Amino acid sequence: MAVAYIPIVRAKYQDQPPYQWTVNETCPWIPFEKDLTKCRVALISTSGAYIRNQQEPFGRTKNDLTFRKIPKDVDIRDLALAHNFAQPDAEEDINCTFPMERLRELEREGFIGELAPTAYSCMGRIFIRSKLNNEMAPWLIEQLLQEQVDAVLLVPV
Repeated sequence: MAVAYIPIVRAKYQDQPPYQWTVNETCPWIPFEKDLTKCRVALISTSGAYIRNQQEPFGRTKNDLTFRKIPKDVDIRDLALAHNFAQPDAEEDINCTFPMERLRELEREGFIGELAPTAYSCMGRIFIRSKLNNEMAPWLIEQLLQEQVDAVLLVPV
């Protein structure tokens, strides 16, 4: 069942100006037909996850246009979150917003073929759509193509 994400966000942040959601009317819908047991799957999260003491935390203001590359074998105890919204559940279990351990389990169980060597984290609250579309997305797509990724689990925060 689909989550009514937009009305939930609007109700939660009634004190903020209404967010101008992007509507992609020209993006073609292409059914995914490859067997997941044969797919290389990457994780992309807008949680602001980064490797503590190795990577720079994200800026806590909107429009941080950078990514953090996180290797699939990272010890999740080394991960931290630098999102500008409180994430108490994720602070207790980072898999709420950066489900690396769950994807490793799916890989071990054979549900997916393999987990991509790199996961990607960025910040939510990017309001500069032109930079998101023209800089961030092409860079990320190039990374995924280089790693021969078949499918992506995108976890928005």
